[in-house]
Amino acid sequence: MKFNKLIPELSVKDFYKSKEFYLEILGFELVYERLEDQFAFISLNGAQMMIEQCNGHWETSELEYPYGRGINFQIEVENIEVILQNLKNHNISLFRDAMINNYSGFTQKEFIVQDPDGSLLRFSQAYSIQ
Repeated sequence: MKFNKLIPELSVKDFYKSKEFYLEILGFELVYERLEDQFAFISLNGAQMMIEQCNGHWETSELEYPYGRGINFQIEVENIEVILQNLKNHNISLFRDAMINNYSGFTQKEFIVQDPDGSLLRFSQAYSIQ
């Protein structure tokens, strides 16, 4: 397995709730996990992340909701509509609604959702104007 050069590891309040959110709703794949540590390595379309139950090892101060204030992880996907529908089916509100944005000539459809701990996830898909 090839590891990306940057792989964020998110501390989570409820490992099983977060794992369900990432795998069942967002469509990430479980690459491997260590249940005894409540740790999972997950991936989606080449994006790699780790989630781990808060354990006191990584906290630089007291964690309060929302975690990851100021962090926005962009994840490029092949079918943004599937994720949007899954979120809707689970009554999960978006932080920012789906929109079309142009960045220096590159156009993409994107939206932002918060994970169960409040971390911002920006899903994007290349978009071509017909």
